[in-house]
Amino acid sequence: MMKRPALHAFCLTLLLPLTVPLRAQEPEIPYVAPRPANTLVMLPDGSTVHVELATTNAQREYGLMGRTRLPQGRGMLFVHNRTADHAYWMYHCKIGLDIVWMNEDRQIVEMSPDTPPCRGEADTCPSYGGQEPSKYVLELPVGSIHRHHLAVGQTIDFQPPPS
Repeated sequence: MMKRPALHAFCLTLLLPLTVPLRAQEPEIPYVAPRPANTLVMLPDGSTVHVELATTNAQREYGLMGRTRLPQGRGMLFVHNRTADHAYWMYHCKIGLDIVWMNEDRQIVEMSPDTPPCRGEADTCPSYGGQEPSKYVLELPVGSIHRHHLAVGQTIDFQPPPS
């Protein structure tokens, strides 16, 4: 004998797309307050950048969302727990960024200059990077890659936070 509730649930599941348009739900990303930019990063040309650290999942997910500007000489350094292919997106970002991926030796393995903000819904935001294994990701003001002549293979100097 067939269980009626399961059959009804199955029928309703089949009818639902015909009667109610389903829309992808936007992800809820909890707000993370800005942190002091008290970590110093030295670029290969000798320039220094004061960065905020993003070391927890919540900090990495929120990143620079909602910021309306990022002054020259400032940035955010994302520290991942492990080396992997870390793709980034610009969901809820209001400014463009230059993004630099580094391996565990802080050597540049990939870059995305002039990465535009995503003004649409989450499912319309493209991903950037993640083609090469990385442990660290540095976000800088647009134009920084060009201004500081950054290139794949160069090393960025900073003291990694304790694990």
